[in-house]
Amino acid sequence: MLYLPHEALSIRWLDNNTKLSLKLPWLSMEIEVDPQEKAWIEKAINLLHTAPLKDEPQRFIKELKDYPLFYYKPRLIEEFHEQDLQSSKPFSVDYTSPLTFFNTAQIPADASLQQDILQDWTWEWGKILDKCRIDGTELYDPLSAVSYLICYRLQWESTTWSGQDGLGKKLEEFLKEDEHKFFKAIGWISKQSYFITKNFCDGLKPALTYFPKATDLIEHFINDEIGHHKFMEQVFNDLNLNKDDLKVGPATKWTLAAHQKMATLSPLAFSAMINLFEAAFYEGQDPISRVIKKSSKPEAARGYDLHYKINQEHRHCDMPIILAQRLAPQPKEHILLTLAIFELTLNFLDQMEKRLDEYIKI
Repeated sequence: MLYLPHEALSIRWLDNNTKLSLKLPWLSMEIEVDPQEKAWIEKAINLLHTAPLKDEPQRFIKELKDYPLFYYKPRLIEEFHEQDLQSSKPFSVDYTSPLTFFNTAQIPADASLQQDILQDWTWEWGKILDKCRIDGTELYDPLSAVSYLICYRLQWESTTWSGQDGLGKKLEEFLKEDEHKFFKAIGWISKQSYFITKNFCDGLKPALTYFPKATDLIEHFINDEIGHHKFMEQVFNDLNLNKDDLKVGPATKWTLAAHQKMATLSPLAFSAMINLFEAAFYEGQDPISRVIKKSSKPEAARGYDLHYKINQEHRHCDMPIILAQRLAPQPKEHILLTLAIFELTLNFLDQMEKRLDEYIKI
C-alpha cells in the first residue's frame, strides 16, 4: 500500500524546530520531534507534496496513519489478481439530481425529508473519481475511494453548520438560557443515538448475505456493537427522562434505512457509510459529553463517555477501510452511488440538527 497526503495538509516547524504543527481544515495537531529523527523528517516534509512516493514521505505518513491526513494511492490492476475479493453487481438508480436519486433509490423515507433535498449535487464528484481511478482502466480502487471520501467528508463538514460545531454552540446557548431546555435537547439527541444503536446491528445483518467475502469481519463488528443502546438508557436515567416521550427524527431514520439498503445493493457504499456512525479516532472526547459536563448534571455524560471509550478502544472508525480491503476493483456506478448516499445523508443530518428547536417543541 502507498499513501498520498491530502492536498490540504500543511506542516511547519515550531519552537526552534523542535516540534511540528500539522493542519488541515478539520484537524490541528502538534508533534514533538526526536532530535535523532529530525534529518529524515525534514526530508520527508520537503518531499511530502512534490514526491510523496519517496521512502521518507511514505515513512512519515505511515507513522501518522491513525489520523485522517492521507488517502491510499490507487493500486495497479495487477495487484488485485489472485485475491479472493468481493465483486459488485449492477443496479438501477438515477443520479441526475438529488431528487431523482431520492425517488429511485427505494430507501424508506419520511415525506418531510423532501424539503431538505438539495437542488443539485455540490460535491466535486469528478475530483473524487480521479483520486481513486486505477491507472489504465475504467475501474476504481475501493480502498482509495473510501479513504479519500473520509477526508472529503471532513473537509466538507469544516464549512458547514455541523462541522463548525453549530450543534455544540446551540446546546451551550440552551444551557445558558434555560437548563431544562438544554436537558430536553440532550434527551432528543440521545434518542437519536438510542435509535441508531438499538437497530444498527439489524442493519448490518443483510451484508452477511450480500458481502460474503467479509462475513468474519461483519460478524465481529456486530458482536462489538450489540447492546450499545444501553449507554443511552443510562443518559435517560441520569436526566430523569422517558425515552418514549422523545421522537426519532426523519434524517435519523433515513440514515439507518439507507445503510441497510446499501448492505443489499453495494458492499462499497455499505462499507463507506459506517464512517457516518463512528467518531474519528483523533477526537479526544465525545462532543455531547463535553457540553453535558458543563451542566448541573455532569454525571449524565457517563453514557456517552463509556460508548465513546469502547468505540475508540476497538477502533471502530477503521471498519470502512478494513472492509474496503475485501473488495474487488469497483465500476463507476458503485463510486457514484457511494458519493450520492454520502452527500444526501450528510445534508439531511445537517438540516435536521439545525432545526433542533422544532424537534424538541420549544
